[in-house]
Amino acid sequence: MKEQPAVFAELKQLISEYFDARLSLLKLEALEKTARVTAALFSSVVVALLAFFLLFFLSLSAGFYLSVVFESNALGFLAVTGFYLILFALVLFRKKEFLEKFIIDRIIAVLSRKEDEDDQTP
Repeated sequence: MKEQPAVFAELKQLISEYFDARLSLLKLEALEKTARVTAALFSSVVVALLAFFLLFFLSLSAGFYLSVVFESNALGFLAVTGFYLILFALVLFRKKEFLEKFIIDRIIAVLSRKEDEDDQTP
């Protein structure tokens, strides 16, 4: 009869070790996903910052060029401002289609990338 309690005690210990290992695995997976999202966010911020400076200097160049074409600084920069006003209105009214969908798709792609890699390994 002493074997049954020993078996149950060993089974209890194995189950406890399994749940501890499973909890550690879940923590590591959560940490990895957090690191992936953080890395994607940071790289997106760097790209957005570089795109901002590119767009800023391109806009200045367009403003000065249009100032020469229209023979008026005010009209040249007003034309560039008008372009951005139209672009702003377009994005404002269609932000759900443009921005939110893009951001959601990007986050899902980053989070599911690891799962796809795991499925392909033999």
